[in-house]
Amino acid sequence: MTLQAWLLRAVENLLIAGFAVMIAMVFGNVVLRYGFNSGIIMSEEVSRMIFVWLTFGGAFLVAKDGGHLGMTSIVAMLGRNGRWWCRLAAEGLSLFCMALVVIGCWTQTAINIENAAPVTGIPVAVIYAAGFVCGIGIGALNLIALFDLVTGRMPDSALVVGAESEELTNFEAKQAEERSK
Repeated sequence: MTLQAWLLRAVENLLIAGFAVMIAMVFGNVVLRYGFNSGIIMSEEVSRMIFVWLTFGGAFLVAKDGGHLGMTSIVAMLGRNGRWWCRLAAEGLSLFCMALVVIGCWTQTAINIENAAPVTGIPVAVIYAAGFVCGIGIGALNLIALFDLVTGRMPDSALVVGAESEELTNFEAKQAEERSK
């Protein structure tokens, strides 16, 4: 197993573990509140922090697989040069956005390192660090894709990236089915 595959597997496992902890804490807190008139005091704060990390971690994993929504139907109709320029624009704009996310989250992390959550005492900076880590990860994916695109290492099949909405996919499937009748 390569280092990259091992790291991606570790991220996936951390997200799964975080999700399990969050579910257990929230469910346990509900049962304790309604069943025993008590609760887990830190449940809400910790669950919120885990949820933020799950959201940003999931965004990175989806970006790695090229699963974010895109205008693939329109881009696929273009010629090779049009698809190449669209992919260049998409990767470049995404890299710019990730730079803004990294700068903003780094600033917020630095500002909030001394601010502690009221119940757990965990620095609020932990929440902003999730965006920082995600921005670095997706930005690295953008840089790799841009390098492959500019050096000609990206195959033509990878020029159209993204996922269509489920409604459009279902509509296109029905259209294809009607044409085959």
